Amino acid sequence: MPIPPFNELGYLPPGIYEVSWMEMMDRFATNPQRLRLATGLAAASRKLAIAGCRRILIGGSFVTDKEHPNDFDGWYESFGLNLDILDSLFLEDVESQMEVFGGTLFDPPSYEGFFQTDRQGRPKGVIVLDPQEVIIQLGKPS
Repeated sequence: MPIPPFNELGYLPPGIYEVSWMEMMDRFATNPQRLRLATGLAAASRKLAIAGCRRILIGGSFVTDKEHPNDFDGWYESFGLNLDILDSLFLEDVESQMEVFGGTLFDPPSYEGFFQTDRQGRPKGVIVLDPQEVIIQLGKPS
């Protein structure tokens, strides 16, 4: 299913949209700021993929029509993760992730519903990526 157009609030319509890495790039990496955030998201995704993560949900302003979002926000599925090789950045404070990646990914998935409403409680859509696909598309980190 293609990513639907933004609604009148600048959000994706309510729902969870499973998309490929390239679909995400085509839709959301549309200017230098957004490309920088997508690059950070790719770095975080690779590290999670190496630890066995299969699902990352992205919400926040990155998946809206905001021209210059400040960061990306989301959560990663921890089921099946090898915690022995999970990068410690995902276990530290959010400031560390912000410095390295330009955004934050949380665990546990109880955050999923949090990203599906705005501060006024209005519903909005999110995207889901498979971090394993990032490794296939972009290669393993060195």
